[in-house]
Amino acid sequence: MILLWRSAINRLHSGARHCMNPARSLPTAAHHFHHVAQTTRHEPAAATTSSSQLKYSTITLSHPPSHFSATASSSTIKLTTSTNLQQHSTLPSQRQFTTAYQGTPSDGKHNSHLLTHLIPYQSTLKDGRRVEVDFFRHSSPNDISPNGSMEEEEDEWFAGLALMNLIIREGRSWPFEEDFENVDDWRGYFLSHTAFVVRALDNGMDAAGRNSSSQGEVLGCFYIKPNFPGRCSHICNGGFITAPRFRGLGIGRLMGNVFLRAARDLGYKSSYFNLVFKSNVGSVKLWDSLGFQRVSTLENAARLEGLEDGELDTAYGYRYDLEKLPDDYLGIGPAPHRK
Repeated sequence: MILLWRSAINRLHSGARHCMNPARSLPTAAHHFHHVAQTTRHEPAAATTSSSQLKYSTITLSHPPSHFSATASSSTIKLTTSTNLQQHSTLPSQRQFTTAYQGTPSDGKHNSHLLTHLIPYQSTLKDGRRVEVDFFRHSSPNDISPNGSMEEEEDEWFAGLALMNLIIREGRSWPFEEDFENVDDWRGYFLSHTAFVVRALDNGMDAAGRNSSSQGEVLGCFYIKPNFPGRCSHICNGGFITAPRFRGLGIGRLMGNVFLRAARDLGYKSSYFNLVFKSNVGSVKLWDSLGFQRVSTLENAARLEGLEDGELDTAYGYRYDLEKLPDDYLGIGPAPHRK
């Protein structure tokens, strides 16, 4: 494949060197580059060519170029395309484009040292059950006893993955349509920065009073991470899941309150939720009641389950100015690093 790229580069270089009228070679140059772009999604591509030097950069082609143009002079050929060409590092630690929908798999404990005054946070649900908001617990091979008593179902990473896929299949509150196939894919989305579970401290029943829940069961989870990269990374995003069988017990409100305090103490200036669907009445009521501002309305935004055939739901954008949050929000004094 690299030879194919080099061949295309040499043809471009030759066209710039030998034509009396550089503009006449442009269709040929465009044709060669377009052909190569259609054969691969991730290979070295020539950034510039000259009579003495070739420069390469690694790029990701999300799909073949939909529009192509080239300019040429006696020493340089410049290629441009309207297709999104995203700089991509092969080293996860150098990723520069982490946003609300992509990231590097981690453990969800980014900057956890800034939350020692807050996490774990204990509370009581409407049914009197005690719970705590804490970081995800994960059992490394060293934590498994010799008799192998630690099963995947007891690992909170797998509990989070199961909840995520359950909500995706439900199809009413998140934009995804396909399950996360493995825990590492899910970690890249949910645990790339800072994430939490709501963990039962007591045994109890589900919201319908039918099925029992056990101490240590994960009743919900949420994350906090930048909504945008770089210069806008001070604006955070949050994603919240309440296990369906425990809805109506106040878990969503608990997560929303801890989200506000934790996000502010992690250093974010504001929060923005991109897609709060109008048909998700519980979510709309929750963010309104917690003081979020509805700052945008996007009509025909989502194909959700439960709607009429062909109907598209409206999405709201919600913002919260975290700098206006009281220092002692949730009744806990200011974070030590903010005093």
